[in-house]
Amino acid sequence: MAKSLASLGQVGATSTSPSLSARPRPPVRLVATDLDGTLLRPDGTVSQRTVDAVQAAQQAGLHVIPITGRPPRVTWDVAKQAGLGPLGVCCNGAVVVDLPTTQVLELETVAAEVATRLVKLLRKRVPGVRFALEEMEAFTHEVGFMEPDWYWDEVTKQVDDILQAVSPLCIKVIVRRPGWPAGTLLAELRREVAEKGHVTSSGLDWVEIGAPGISKAYALERICARMGIGVGEVLAIGDNHNDLTVLGWAGWAAAPANAIPEVLAAVDQVVPSNEDDGVAQLLEGLTAEAVARGA
Repeated sequence: MAKSLASLGQVGATSTSPSLSARPRPPVRLVATDLDGTLLRPDGTVSQRTVDAVQAAQQAGLHVIPITGRPPRVTWDVAKQAGLGPLGVCCNGAVVVDLPTTQVLELETVAAEVATRLVKLLRKRVPGVRFALEEMEAFTHEVGFMEPDWYWDEVTKQVDDILQAVSPLCIKVIVRRPGWPAGTLLAELRREVAEKGHVTSSGLDWVEIGAPGISKAYALERICARMGIGVGEVLAIGDNHNDLTVLGWAGWAAAPANAIPEVLAAVDQVVPSNEDDGVAQLLEGLTAEAVARGA
């Protein structure tokens, strides 16, 4: 393994074009891409250029798979539309899925007693926090977690106290402190939670806690083992805190120009923003390389 799962961050100089940076890179066989803020445009849609680029990459022998914080139920459609697969990472690494069959291959939950202790601990240590729980088929939140003007494109459940909803099916405990940016809450929760769970953020003003050791890097390493792909053959691209583990693990790391500063500082290459179809531009270059190698 070229990098351990703990080796995050500073892996090289960046380039603002989709061309390769000066550091040598071995041929890529698998591209692992985040969805929101990365592959998807700012309005959450998949552009036709992206669909075409993914299809061409797959035809050239490259695998293009999603690595997302989304649960499977809101990943199936967008993955199908974009032509991603065959496997995918959901819920920040807690779920590995087979996209063509919409089957869950691996699932890592947060034990109910652990989730309960986390909620009770954080209520004492961080006054004003509100909670939600992610399960395979439901997003449950307590009163005060959601803002009245938020648009949510799936059915959610509301409870007076999130402890009423804790079950063995919990995948993520989600924490929000209204008025606090994600970075502030992330730093506070990392101090409080320590080894009790994997703490990260997907870009909204909330923080997600999964089972200890579970991350996008953890799941992608398992996918690569299934597919017989080495870490040096993997290119990962993402834009936010929950992408840092996999960007530090993969043989090559990229980010769209709209990524947070911590991500931009941690990658080998910066491509155009998601508004400008940066992932599609990256795939177009990789496809041309793959075709040239096979010629």
